[in-house]
Amino acid sequence: MQVFRLMGMPDKVIGFDSLPESMVKDFEMINAAGFPRHWKEWLGTKNRTIKIAPEKDNFTGQMRTFEPIKETDSYFYIVDSMLNPCMEKWKDVLDYVKVNVKKDFVLRENIEEMAKPLAADKLSGVTLEPEDVVIIPLVDKTKIEPEVEKEEIKKEEVDFGSIKCEEEGCLSTFTGKYAHNSYMLHLKSKHKKEL
Repeated sequence: MQVFRLMGMPDKVIGFDSLPESMVKDFEMINAAGFPRHWKEWLGTKNRTIKIAPEKDNFTGQMRTFEPIKETDSYFYIVDSMLNPCMEKWKDVLDYVKVNVKKDFVLRENIEEMAKPLAADKLSGVTLEPEDVVIIPLVDKTKIEPEVEKEEIKKEEVDFGSIKCEEEGCLSTFTGKYAHNSYMLHLKSKHKKEL
């Protein structure tokens, strides 16, 4: 489950049950510090890796590299409307959700309207309970049921027989659905018979 915190006054929260990891990996994550324990238990734990860019040491001129910082804690994914790259990623998530929402779930036209505010106003503490957060169920791409193979309807092959030309010296034989028509045309064109 991925829970997104939409930054605003007050912040709003919405969740998705199974977004692909590739869609959420570039979102900034914020620790759930200051939230009650039941919120952290509900959010679960996630691993976060913070990569530190290499830097040049001004005294020695050498490039210094650093090990990434790895943390495990309860996190929200952040959606900041002031940052264009963040909003582009958020738009991609919303487009994915509109296409992959489970059929029995009623989705509003504007998904952000389904997000619940964490507090009554910007000065209040957290009043929203985790059970009240809207979690949008998505089709799990890893558990797609295999399509039932359609039974091929075999066309009954009808034996129309064959017609052999009875003229002397002619070895022509006609088979198939239009054998009779072919035979008649053959008699007119090759043997100059009037029928």
